[in-house]
Amino acid sequence: MVLIVLVLVGIGGLLIAGAIRIRTPWLRSLAVGLLISYVTLLIMGIGIEAYFRFAHYDTFGRRASENWLARYWQTNSAGYRDREWLPEEWAGKTTVAVVGDSFAAGWGVNDPSLRFSDVLGELLGDDHYVFNLAIPGTATPHQLEALQQAPTTPDIVILQYFLNDIDYAVMSQGLQILLPEPPTALRDLYMVDFVYSLLVNGMDRDYWEWEYSNYDNFVLWDIHRAQLEAFIDYTKSIDARLIVVIFPNLRDPVRSIPYVDRVAFIFQDRGIETLKLFDAVAEWTPDAVVVSPRDSHPNAAFHRYVGERLYTLFFDAE
Repeated sequence: MVLIVLVLVGIGGLLIAGAIRIRTPWLRSLAVGLLISYVTLLIMGIGIEAYFRFAHYDTFGRRASENWLARYWQTNSAGYRDREWLPEEWAGKTTVAVVGDSFAAGWGVNDPSLRFSDVLGELLGDDHYVFNLAIPGTATPHQLEALQQAPTTPDIVILQYFLNDIDYAVMSQGLQILLPEPPTALRDLYMVDFVYSLLVNGMDRDYWEWEYSNYDNFVLWDIHRAQLEAFIDYTKSIDARLIVVIFPNLRDPVRSIPYVDRVAFIFQDRGIETLKLFDAVAEWTPDAVVVSPRDSHPNAAFHRYVGERLYTLFFDAE
């Protein structure tokens, strides 16, 4: 940022010096014109940067996300986006641990009470206590660790799965998709970060083709299958009922069906209750499911659908 300021000041200084010192009339006139244009553009740029830095918050883009997090993301003493957990509040109740990534954590949902975990908790009533152990950016191994470190051994575990949870298996082999990055100094500008995020978002189809190819890679799939099996084994070791809810690619649910089915089979083959959401997503229009045209996380309306669907399928008959 300091470098950018120095460059801008240097350019302005050169134009001012030219407007003052140049004696040739047409060159001086040119320098004055350039100076006026430069100052105008600089003021406009400062105004745009101020807007993106102080007034714009979104879950899209690194800098805008920081603003959104500061406004809407509060965590408890354990570091989770959930109410403070007090042992006396779950004593004698059926405990439900919801684990997952940014989907279960409610990325893009301003009010955490609108997440599917909270909707489910409301429907279950006072004889159940729901913990939200979701952490954005995690995948199956880290979600297992979160479950193992839960404040109490849960009676029921709900695993939220999204079709990028294979990424840690991918990274374990030293592989990752590389996206072009602007210089760090330019990323410090909020408006540049926003434009960069738009460009990366336009590469979404390439990203998903790469992601699907990971599931088709038998080496990576075997590693990930072992991660899923380890999660199942742990829930069985603590005698917890496991329910899995699998989110497809919300922008293209039909294309992701084979991969959702492949993951679901691992759980169903072990007798695990599973909810696959590609049919539900396909019935909605894409804009009705996601947070925004730029962010393909589920919105509050779809969270409610998921919470109600989980309750109807797995709890209503109890």
